[in-house]
Amino acid sequence: MRTWRLLKQSTTALGRNKTRSFLVMLGVSIGIAALTVVVGMAQGANKIVMRQVQTFGPTTIMLFAGGGRNEPGADPTVVTLTLDDAQAVETQIPGIRMVCVQAMRPRVLVSYRDQASEVTVGGASGNFQESWEWYVEEGEFFTEQDLNGMARVAVAGQTVASTLFQGVSPIGETIRINNANFTVTGLLSSKGSSAGGGDMDDRIIIPITTAMRRTFNTVGLTNVRITAMKADDVQRVANEVRALIRERHMIQPPELDDFRVVTPDVIAGLSQLVAGTLNKVLLAVTILSLVVGGIVLMNLMLLSVTDRRHEIGLRRALGGRQRDVLLQFLFESLLLTISGGLIGLVAGAGAALVVRSWSVQPIVLSWEPVAVALALSVLVGLVFGLLPARRAAGLHPVEALR
Repeated sequence: MRTWRLLKQSTTALGRNKTRSFLVMLGVSIGIAALTVVVGMAQGANKIVMRQVQTFGPTTIMLFAGGGRNEPGADPTVVTLTLDDAQAVETQIPGIRMVCVQAMRPRVLVSYRDQASEVTVGGASGNFQESWEWYVEEGEFFTEQDLNGMARVAVAGQTVASTLFQGVSPIGETIRINNANFTVTGLLSSKGSSAGGGDMDDRIIIPITTAMRRTFNTVGLTNVRITAMKADDVQRVANEVRALIRERHMIQPPELDDFRVVTPDVIAGLSQLVAGTLNKVLLAVTILSLVVGGIVLMNLMLLSVTDRRHEIGLRRALGGRQRDVLLQFLFESLLLTISGGLIGLVAGAGAALVVRSWSVQPIVLSWEPVAVALALSVLVGLVFGLLPARRAAGLHPVEALR
């Protein structure tokens, strides 16, 4: 009953000055709306990280040719990894289930009839499908016989198929890669984006023997995909791979490695670093907005105390206690901030949906922003409404009625 009376009195008091009430709710709602978007983006970033780790492979270790910051495989002259290196890794390090070798070349001109496109062409070993968990959905992958005979056969990704063949089945068709004819034997299922954000479907896979000896004329591998027996083995295997390749390449400290070892932890760490920086900036904006909203609330409530001195004095003269006045002003502050918080939640959810519709950054809407928004709304109302409430409760009845 008392709560209902306080609510009725607070609503009536706030309704007398709608402009002030609107300004307070606006300041809080902006902060809560920003918070809703920030939390949604943070959860979306975590979703990206988990998706990238799954795409990379939780038990996968990638060994790339070339050290430093150079993009692996971008320079055809990088020949720091060989088939012998891959064989040594597979035979000398325990806990490895599978090793898949690749020799990749970006931006290779591939044509079919009057259609042409620059795509990534990669030679791979016969266990490519099992290693990458990426299987053909139409046709068949190249065989051991194709590998032994350096056959000119190819398996196309979905993007390549849609670009070159435009709805026609590519199986059995002849394409030209580096001015040589290849027969398409299979169409890979869609894989989506890589951990680095590239289109994995915009590529063609050919036998590693064909790639190295007939198409690219190289002895170097671009990368070696190593699959550990279990996730607990990944870090140990990665360390042993690093030590083995340094030994084979006769690299001594302080010489830099001419290769790179990448694990799922590295992929997750890089993704979280980028997402974390963005979220910190957005969170700072949110906190600033809430503080500004709280300051606006405090100043307007202090102004309200001055304007309502006669009302406060009359109430105290008629037997009202300091506690009653304090509770009413705190209740008014809470009513404003909670209302602003609810408006901000709705606005933030709407903004998040708009951002999600045109941005590649996923935004996940859940119950967490609701709980956080309500808690912050109450906190702002209590912290910034306490001073005006205490000032109102501290007014002497006689002085207030003068």
